[in-house]
Amino acid sequence: MKNQRNRIICSCISLCLTGLILFSGCTNKHQKEEMIQGLVKRNFAYADIFRHGENDPETSKNESNCTVFLKDGTWFTTWGQGGHEGHPDERIVYSISKDMGKTWSEPKVIQKSVPEKEEHIAYGIPFVVPETGRIYVFFFLTVNTEGKRWASGQELDWRKRRYPEHGSGNIHFIYSDDNGKNWSKRRKIELPNRDINAIPGRYHGWVNHPPQIMPAGEVIFTFTAAGMIRPLPWQLGPSEGNIVFCENILTENSPAKLRFQMVPEGPRGIYVNVHKYGHREPLNRLIRFFKGNAAEHGFSFEELTVVPLSNDRWLTVGRTKLGCPCFSISEDSGQTWTSPEPLRYAPDGEIIKHPMTMCPIAKTSDGRIVLLFCNNDGNDRSAKHIWDGDGRTRNPQWIVVGQELEGETRNGGLVFGKPMILAEVDTSGKTNLKTGISMPQFFERNGRYFVCYNINKHDLLLDEIPKKVMDELTPSME
Repeated sequence: MKNQRNRIICSCISLCLTGLILFSGCTNKHQKEEMIQGLVKRNFAYADIFRHGENDPETSKNESNCTVFLKDGTWFTTWGQGGHEGHPDERIVYSISKDMGKTWSEPKVIQKSVPEKEEHIAYGIPFVVPETGRIYVFFFLTVNTEGKRWASGQELDWRKRRYPEHGSGNIHFIYSDDNGKNWSKRRKIELPNRDINAIPGRYHGWVNHPPQIMPAGEVIFTFTAAGMIRPLPWQLGPSEGNIVFCENILTENSPAKLRFQMVPEGPRGIYVNVHKYGHREPLNRLIRFFKGNAAEHGFSFEELTVVPLSNDRWLTVGRTKLGCPCFSISEDSGQTWTSPEPLRYAPDGEIIKHPMTMCPIAKTSDGRIVLLFCNNDGNDRSAKHIWDGDGRTRNPQWIVVGQELEGETRNGGLVFGKPMILAEVDTSGKTNLKTGISMPQFFERNGRYFVCYNINKHDLLLDEIPKKVMDELTPSME
């Protein structure tokens, strides 16, 4: 009897230890029970959305995930999948979860590239109309000048791309009225030209974040427009942030009657004033490394996220070449924006460190501000510059929580607490240029807090941050 009891106790202990190691299940065929190779820290593991197959090169690249929620409560997540970033086979896929993100369906294709036609589609951003449940997906349709070469069985060779045509294109959208089972034909969104466009009528651009509904009912999304500077290194490419208003998308069912407006109006988007911040050492370190020019290549402001603040202000945050996130404020519902400034922990505080990678900001239902970032400016972890890979800059993934300080306008009025690491990858083995943790998304659902991100641009993971931890990270305003 005693031995039986001991065996039962040992079994229970074994099960508990196993439960601490195993991740909650994905239903796709690539799910594994062991810790993902290369991931050394994951404090709040909740589920795996997708793990790439080691012997399936067409699903090797998985990144830029966006999660939205259908009318029946289903979680709907899109991301970009393919052989690697920029490969002619890239496509937008989606997966659904009906149990609060614990398990996920096999991914299905929404839109795919057509290499034979040199059509390229890499990232999509979904939006659900609350009243009707219609799902829209917005994406860039661009030219991949290696497409025909690859489709005919030849190897890829970036030196044979046709610039500036390569990567140029326009924003399109499709929609589904049956929760993603069937999709409409794509439609192009006509947008005005910017000075940064290398080809009139086309952008070298991309989208990352789902459209959102602002407090007064405006529906907006952002996109990045880049300058084409080949044959210089792509790390020097300048860029601007842009905001698109979907003016009547909540009430108009006819796709032909949808109206879109791009702001700010004029020849330029939102960009960093390098004449003011050209002295920043992370920028100059990058410029020296690639032999560029700060005034010409340093005004980047990319992958913007937007949150509403008090007094009808909007705040946007984006990645820059300054070694920090920058923020811009609009006091007229997004029509005009201030010149971006470095984001700090407090109005008189230290500048937040961050390399050239996504740094989304989000707002919780109780008014707290959440920033996801990497907490280094390209001078840490033996990095050579803010674009450096091998897990040196985009690793670990950090989170910091802030609040608005009443009556303060500096720093957007924000005060942040102490940052904390969410996850970290091992960089001791075989690495590549963009190895690390990137493209995270924070969202709240039913009073619970989640972060989705990719590691090594291979696997999509979902973590839940306990309410207690969120409260501990929130700074006291007393």
